[in-house]
Amino acid sequence: MVYQRDQAIKNFKPEPYFELNAEILANQQKFNAKLDPYQRFKDETGLMTFMQAKHVQKGSQDGLIKDVQKQGKKSASPRLFSLSALQTMINRRYHASAADVLKAVQALYEAKYLSYPRTDSQYITDQEFTYLRQNLARYQKLVSKEIALPQIEPQSRYVNGKKVQEHHAIIMTKTVPSQEQLAKLSKLEQQVYDLVLRTTLAMFADPYEYEETTIITQVGDANFKATGKVPTKQGWQALFDDHKADQQEAATLPIVHQGDQVQANLQTPQKETTPPVPFTEGTLITAMKTAGKTLDDEAAQAILKDVQGIGTSATRANVLEVLKKRGYLVTEKNKLHVSEAGITLCKAVELEPLLTSPEMTAKWEQALQQISTEERTPDNFLNQIKKFVEKLIADVPTQLTGSAAIKQQIDHQQQAQKSDEVFLETPQATVLNKQKFYIVKPKQGEDFTLPKKWSSKALGKTAIKALVTKGETSKLKGFKSKKGKSFDAKLKLDGHKLSFDFD
Repeated sequence: MVYQRDQAIKNFKPEPYFELNAEILANQQKFNAKLDPYQRFKDETGLMTFMQAKHVQKGSQDGLIKDVQKQGKKSASPRLFSLSALQTMINRRYHASAADVLKAVQALYEAKYLSYPRTDSQYITDQEFTYLRQNLARYQKLVSKEIALPQIEPQSRYVNGKKVQEHHAIIMTKTVPSQEQLAKLSKLEQQVYDLVLRTTLAMFADPYEYEETTIITQVGDANFKATGKVPTKQGWQALFDDHKADQQEAATLPIVHQGDQVQANLQTPQKETTPPVPFTEGTLITAMKTAGKTLDDEAAQAILKDVQGIGTSATRANVLEVLKKRGYLVTEKNKLHVSEAGITLCKAVELEPLLTSPEMTAKWEQALQQISTEERTPDNFLNQIKKFVEKLIADVPTQLTGSAAIKQQIDHQQQAQKSDEVFLETPQATVLNKQKFYIVKPKQGEDFTLPKKWSSKALGKTAIKALVTKGETSKLKGFKSKKGKSFDAKLKLDGHKLSFDFD
């Protein structure tokens, strides 16, 4: 999936297009409006033909307020968290990896602060709702702001026993930590607990209410639409005030009435289509969960919908970690990309499309369902897989050696690896970059290795250079003890042995 997305970005060719927008001046206030119904124009000729037909021109001209609609709207608080939803949200907000989020939720579960983490459900039963309601005052003390929580009857959006199978959504337990206990948690654990706490409390708050205003302005025979929101009741949103980034800020519109004469300044900006966005761990977890949606076959789609796509809540983070550890996936600024080795793997797998096909997953799931209803025997299923594997072992080597594209990619990968390998050149030694450690090759003496991480701190170029050239670093920040406490220290090299120097 990441390889296909990377390819789509690489092969993307931007296409220019034109828009027709209006800046409306009403009561000394300006606001922007888009052509309604919205459309793009491939070239200037198409745009000019449209403008002539609608009797409008570029620049300033008279306009008329054709329609003003005000509508009170409500939005319910977010659903409770399944593990995938929590991993996606924490990655979006704090850029933590899926595996780190799972580790943090697991630690909070073991500390008895949060419920069981490996769940695919976003619902709880009446039983959990009851104890949450009984402990509301205690939970509320952990939120800096006093907020009304009047919704004390269960709502089906969150509470539905029929939709809870093995485990319910991730929520707080009856064990409510004190501020001191929370302060002792790691930063990510605090962030995870805080987000689960606020999202769960939001279920007891009133809906967020706002008034949506839509203004239609007529210019010539063309209509332009502007929409604005005015919050009328914060409701559950008050719990998330510190995360304005999650809320789409809408324009505030001036007070106008139907029939008002206004000035419209028509603009025709030229824009370009944009490439697809690279995956983050959060968006990839969501995409794995909904993998069935990419299938054309409706029956296969339905099966994968039942089994929640690729992997389970318990395994998705691990799938990503294995791919990262083996060097097939790399993370750059929270974006996931496929490495050269990953491209080689994907090109090889393309020769046997069944291997990466969600359809194959669907067929296997169907077979497992048939075993559970005794329409098929486990032996029959295993024999089919055995035949499939034997066929792969027989066919793939010939396919690989016969493919010019694969040969070319392997050469490309080997070239890239050679240039990647030299991490540092100093008069004393050459340092090679391996996946999990550095190899130091001194000009005289034996080779030795240095770790990439030491007491939870990543050792970068500056630290490694200091160790190789001077035998010690300056004081470094950010080491962590086994109990999770941060400390500062120098590192020194005795022979080939690394140790702390606290002087």
